[in-house]
Amino acid sequence: MIRYLQLLRKTIIVILLVIITAILLYATAHIVYKVAYEFIATPFAEFSSDMLVELFGIFLIILIGIELLETVKVFLKDDEIHVELVVLVAIIAIARKVIVWNFKEHTPMELIALSGMLLALGISYYLIKRSTTKHKAQSDSSPKGSQQLPEL
Repeated sequence: MIRYLQLLRKTIIVILLVIITAILLYATAHIVYKVAYEFIATPFAEFSSDMLVELFGIFLIILIGIELLETVKVFLKDDEIHVELVVLVAIIAIARKVIVWNFKEHTPMELIALSGMLLALGISYYLIKRSTTKHKAQSDSSPKGSQQLPEL
């Protein structure tokens, strides 16, 4: 039964990888087409800030997709979720939201809330990175065969 569930889980993960890959390929082709079309149809001097924000938004969505792909790939390989990658994807997603933010449509309180989330994720990422670096340094300095508990 456990083997069946493990096989089912791995199959679902592979299907998700294929779907994410297809979406990323489509999005990349879409942005290449859009940029090429805009360069041909519109002189560079007439590029509006709205067009550039839209292109940056699509570009960042592709980056988020790549990070999600990496997260799923690492999960499939190591059979564990790497929190660092998940937090990094969340940071990129919120950074994208800030970059394409339309101040006319949202209140300042919404921007403050978004800033708070970004700050919390940044602190989380720093602490995770610091913790893994410290733990790795301790395990590298300890003699082979002996194990030390990480400091809290």
